[in-house]
Amino acid sequence: PDRVLIGGNNNTESGRNAISQLVNIYSNWIPKSKILTTNVWSSELSKLVANAFLAQRISSINSISQLCEVTNADVDEISRAIGADSRIGSKFLKASIGFGGSCFQKDILNLVYLCKYYGLDKVSNYWEQVLIVNNWQKERIASLIVEKLFGTVTNKKIALFGFAFKANTND
Repeated sequence: PDRVLIGGNNNTESGRNAISQLVNIYSNWIPKSKILTTNVWSSELSKLVANAFLAQRISSINSISQLCEVTNADVDEISRAIGADSRIGSKFLKASIGFGGSCFQKDILNLVYLCKYYGLDKVSNYWEQVLIVNNWQKERIASLIVEKLFGTVTNKKIALFGFAFKANTND
């Protein structure tokens, strides 16, 4: 793994002991430099935010794909160009039908809920937009397919290949 994140109660001896024991177990398989320890809330939010950031990248490049279609730009060329920027990197910049599965949407909705709960409406709205763009992309691609099939899918056989988000998973 890129990292192992262990969240626990840093304020009690038993919590610190539990964290230490987990670090000792994981250090049998991975370097200690890849084991991060933090409090429970930081651990939970780290998981949610990591998935939200990845989903955000997918929605971002998909929104740019629409702009590319109307300007005759090539989204793959743009992905390659911005992916070469070391501040951005190339992962999760392939335009697609959008993200599916349960993790990204569930984790973003958890962030939205937490932000609303704590009265952070503008932050909540920001993350909701990632889901809105993703749903828009899925609907847009479906409409394009119907349009290419002369306005109807009735009595037509359609095969889709390669619509998987994460290799070797059911997402």
